[in-house]
Amino acid sequence: MFDKKYKEILQHNLKIKDPALLDCIVGEEEFRYLLSKYDKNSFMPLKNFCANLHVHTIYSDGTANIKEIFDNAQMIAEKNNKQFLLAITDHDTIEGTKEALTFLLENKEKYKNLKLVLGVEISTVGTKFSGQIKAFDIHTLVYCINPFDKRLNDFINKKRQLKFELAKRILSDLQNGLENVLKTHNIELSLDEASKIHPMITKGEDEVSHPLKKYIFAKMLFSHYVENDDAILNILKNKGIDTKSMSYEMPVFKYKSMFNNEKYFYIYKEALEKYLNQIIGENIIKLPQIPQSIVETLLKGKYICEAAHPSVGKACTGQDAFSFFEDTLSFISSLDYGLMSIAHPARLNLKNTTLEYPDFFDELFYTYKKYGRDKAYAYEKYYQSYSNKKNQGILDIIDNSADKFALAFTGGIDSHGKNICTRC
Repeated sequence: MFDKKYKEILQHNLKIKDPALLDCIVGEEEFRYLLSKYDKNSFMPLKNFCANLHVHTIYSDGTANIKEIFDNAQMIAEKNNKQFLLAITDHDTIEGTKEALTFLLENKEKYKNLKLVLGVEISTVGTKFSGQIKAFDIHTLVYCINPFDKRLNDFINKKRQLKFELAKRILSDLQNGLENVLKTHNIELSLDEASKIHPMITKGEDEVSHPLKKYIFAKMLFSHYVENDDAILNILKNKGIDTKSMSYEMPVFKYKSMFNNEKYFYIYKEALEKYLNQIIGENIIKLPQIPQSIVETLLKGKYICEAAHPSVGKACTGQDAFSFFEDTLSFISSLDYGLMSIAHPARLNLKNTTLEYPDFFDELFYTYKKYGRDKAYAYEKYYQSYSNKKNQGILDIIDNSADKFALAFTGGIDSHGKNICTRC
């Protein structure tokens, strides 16, 4: 029997009499064994698809509840005639993982082809690498956790509360720093409204400054080009479109694939133009360039947000709210249960280092093993959102570095919807 002690702890906390009920829950021993049997095809949503180790729910930024995710996983298992390994890995919260555990045990017969890994994705910040220019946002997946561990719960809950308080403070700084412009454009800011574009902002999860930057960019431009532009308002009115039903985040969700680099407010303008033409059914709207005064306001808002985010070589106003990479690795390594995997390493912003890529990933994995020790077990080698053309060279470099430190590999779709075969 795999993971006897781990399951005894779960059994005690769940107050269940029959330990056999927990044979659908995967601990560290079984997790290592299963990974040793998997290959690339195990993580690809084709006929041999049997594992998705990166799934988000409504408890973070996903749109599916636990039942919807389980139903989809069971359907895949039956279709492929394979046992399916599923990990719930919400950002900076284990509430979805807790629900998944109890839900599976209560419906074990219905989901008899599923095995569950109890997990979390912790958003960490790296600021101590050689040749570093800006901070790295490094997401760390943790598998086979004990969701009843008081230290783990306290760590996560404290960071969430501090991040939420930080988000409120940044919003206040934006309101004060941009007061005159906001009044001129009749703009009111709120975290609830910001959560339309990034739902985790009101939950104290994931990042803080980046979502608020996106919010102020989109809100400001929507106000300038739509709410305060008589020509656009008249076009919409003549088409019978109620502008009260429109909101700043709609172009983002309609054209989400456009938002793939750092020039966010320029991309938002393009997406907004496409969105307006789409809803009126004609290609007649051409938005002018963003006025320099608006650009300056957006850059000021960007500066206000970034002042609260960790950077290289200096403290930030919200220092305690962030999980720093080395500190988080050390903390997880001190727990009784939990194996780590660095999430989607090829998505790290490599513009933030002056090192050659092989040297950077060597240092990343060296640091990972130094502070994470035996718990620094794997890296996410297979990830659906990697572009073969764009990422292949980087992936080869990452694999070579990972091999130097004898890291195992995991794979995941990074699912955020009801279909765990896709990312969104």
